[in-house]
Amino acid sequence: MTLAQIAAQVFGAIGILVFIILYQFNDMKNVLKAKMSMDVLWAAHYLLLGAYSAFATNLICLGRELVFFNDDKKPFKSKAWLWIFIAFNIVSAILTWKGFYSIFPAVASSLATVSFHQKNITVARIIGITNNILMFTYDIFVGSYMGLVGETLAFISVILAIFRNARKSKTTA
Repeated sequence: MTLAQIAAQVFGAIGILVFIILYQFNDMKNVLKAKMSMDVLWAAHYLLLGAYSAFATNLICLGRELVFFNDDKKPFKSKAWLWIFIAFNIVSAILTWKGFYSIFPAVASSLATVSFHQKNITVARIIGITNNILMFTYDIFVGSYMGLVGETLAFISVILAIFRNARKSKTTA
């Protein structure tokens, strides 16, 4: 393993740690700050691996979180941002194309953007599972060991949330 690959995995491991603490904050602004930090860490991770599609989409995600962070300001309240970020993802997939798997980060990022704009948590969880599968597959192709670990943890988290809420729904019904 090269020094760049080792450094990439270290950035990924720190990204996983940020992911674990991300939702422990009570204030949405702090959650978004942590998410922005995570985007930078994962962008560095993928850049060092030469995985430019995921690098680009993490930069786009950073921009998306900056917009959400400032959504109390007039230019950032527009629903046009949904389509702007989807367009950025499409362009990034085209510009960073290395093979069919290059589309996976752009699709996952676009689906996540749609997820943030809709209000149905069940749909958001299904999108989360889809994104986990897409990124897990991408991580195999680019050698992102920490990406595989992170996606596995996220997948387990989403599955647990689905079962926990299904059980909660049965007990309240």
